[in-house]
Amino acid sequence: MKYRFLIFIAILFGCSETESITKQIPLEGKWVEVNTQTDTLTFGDFEGQELMNLGRGKEMSDGALIPKRRSGFYEYQLLGNDQISLHWVFSANSAFNNYYFKQSGDSLLLENFYDNFTSSSLLTFKKIN
Repeated sequence: MKYRFLIFIAILFGCSETESITKQIPLEGKWVEVNTQTDTLTFGDFEGQELMNLGRGKEMSDGALIPKRRSGFYEYQLLGNDQISLHWVFSANSAFNNYYFKQSGDSLLLENFYDNFTSSSLLTFKKIN
């Protein structure tokens, strides 16, 4: 009888879920970087191809208003093991580079791949639509 009670208790506690489950939100849509709130990532179908668009605003250069460095479209591959592989479509180099990437609900943690002037190596983005 004593062993049956212990087995029952073990099964009861073994069946209870202790981890909180984060609702998985689709990657598609627009994400904004939480510190500056100026950089955005948009994941979606652009002219029949799944791409990520990095929006960084514009800056003056030689009297012309141009997109900030490394803005534009990126081919991407989600690799698992918290990694994303990116290729900037405007680059002459055809290689993909791997970066840390972790989505948790409406939050996205991404290794800084575009801004050399930011001291943080990890950037946090929040989904806005």
